[in-house]
Amino acid sequence: MAHFAFVTWDGGGNVTVALGIGDALAAHGHAVTIMGPRTLQAAIEGRGHGYRDLGLAPPRDARARSEYLVEVVGSRTAGADLRELIDGLRPDALVIDCNLSWAIELTTRLPTAVLVHTAMGVYLPAWQLVIDAANERRAIDNLPPYARAIDAWSSHERLLVASVPAFDRPPAPLPSNAVYVGWVRSPDRKHVSDSPRIEATGDPIVLISYSTDPLQNHPERVQSALDALADLPVQVVATTSGIFAVDELSVPDNATAVDYLSHDEWMPKAAVVVGHAGHGTTMAALYHGAPLVCVPGLGRDQVPIAARVAELGLGLALTDGATSVDIRAAVADIVGDTSYKTRARLFRDQCRDFRGAGAAAPELEALVEFGSA
Repeated sequence: MAHFAFVTWDGGGNVTVALGIGDALAAHGHAVTIMGPRTLQAAIEGRGHGYRDLGLAPPRDARARSEYLVEVVGSRTAGADLRELIDGLRPDALVIDCNLSWAIELTTRLPTAVLVHTAMGVYLPAWQLVIDAANERRAIDNLPPYARAIDAWSSHERLLVASVPAFDRPPAPLPSNAVYVGWVRSPDRKHVSDSPRIEATGDPIVLISYSTDPLQNHPERVQSALDALADLPVQVVATTSGIFAVDELSVPDNATAVDYLSHDEWMPKAAVVVGHAGHGTTMAALYHGAPLVCVPGLGRDQVPIAARVAELGLGLALTDGATSVDIRAAVADIVGDTSYKTRARLFRDQCRDFRGAGAAAPELEALVEFGSA
């Protein structure tokens, strides 16, 4: 069996993708070590994977996020740390998150895959702006610029895209090393099983599910959605994603709020999902045939993902400053127009051949076989 080493950062949805693919490799009998900031240690070791400390933890202040992303792209010290970890671990292959230019451009002799944790073509313009900002900083210090995102991502043996072409806008031409594997789900079964059971008592059901990133999820955000739906004839089910306590919310009579819930259980029942336009939550809803009201947050891919949802007629896109009035009107529009649900179900059918982590694992196994040939 092989040993796969993942290089990642604490960005929210990207961690879910790495963990999900790591789980699939471990289920095939492979060893998995995930290298990332200390803030990820509990999540990684809780899944039974090896952990090594690498890179910067995210800031607690949302105002510092843009500066943090520039550091994610271009760490000055992490390259030497990664080389030292590789020498000690002696893995058979590397899997590097697409945002880590410093790691992608590091020369090693290991077969390597770049992992795009979102819709590649939708995301490229937004992330290229971050690389441009990092390169401006490097120019001041007389350092060579990092490559364009698409060029760097195309530079290794595999480019795994955890999305589906039907949602994405694949770049033309598509890099020859690119493989769309589909949405990677990674349920935290322990947390879901510990949460109170909820019964569906009415129809239609509206699910509120925002980010697992503390910078993008807080009581005021969920409360705004609860207030928006309080006087609509719907059953509301909301989750805090474990970011804050349920008792920080004022829950109206038509709603129930819990720390965690099963997307697989509730999204198929939902007439609408109100979310942050993170790729994971968006794909989870669409894989289950549920249209969305997107209220984007800080994530660089969230505004373009929300726009893509609206463009495909799979929901409506609002802004980060959306009020309760805005959310109420958008949910009422979707509930009252069955064509959104019809299109979401048709989209769900287009996703059936994309198995996510189950498709990514064989691609990585082939990478090791290629490297040893």
